[in-house]
Amino acid sequence: MSIFTGLQRPQFQAYYDEEFLIKHRFENDRGFPPSYIDYVKTLGYGRLCSLWNIHIPLGDHPDSWLRRYHDWRAWFDDVLESEEVLQEAALEPDGFPELLEHAVPFASSGEDDLLIWDVQSPDERGEFPIYALNLRTWGNFRYAAPDLYRFVETLLDAERVKSILGAHRTRFPYTFEPF
Repeated sequence: MSIFTGLQRPQFQAYYDEEFLIKHRFENDRGFPPSYIDYVKTLGYGRLCSLWNIHIPLGDHPDSWLRRYHDWRAWFDDVLESEEVLQEAALEPDGFPELLEHAVPFASSGEDDLLIWDVQSPDERGEFPIYALNLRTWGNFRYAAPDLYRFVETLLDAERVKSILGAHRTRFPYTFEPF
């Protein structure tokens, strides 16, 4: 049983583009990480922990992962084209230049946070490291978790959430609201 199973609602059917979820490949020929696939299949489209929209494959839907990914990639490309001093500021404290080149955003919050995968650094399970950043501060990359399961565990921990998302953040509720 995964951390997502406890968030399922009775008689709720998750919907998503199953073919895209299974067949999509990133530039390194890897597919979506197992914890993300579990999230999509278990919960589908909605808000996690009262703030996070984990974008999933939804075909032509405006909030589909693929459509949102292209918008976010434009931000990363702008940073890559900026002066080196601005790149360095955007990457503090845990980011690195190669991360900008291969960053794959997959989630957003109502407070201008993004979660991204470093798709060039998969682990033996096929999981990608997750980094969090805030677009209001134009960066502030922080390593968040090795997979989506552990990221949710971090959101539920009052101290760990501060170290990743900032001292002003408090523990998030263990909830899922389907859209």
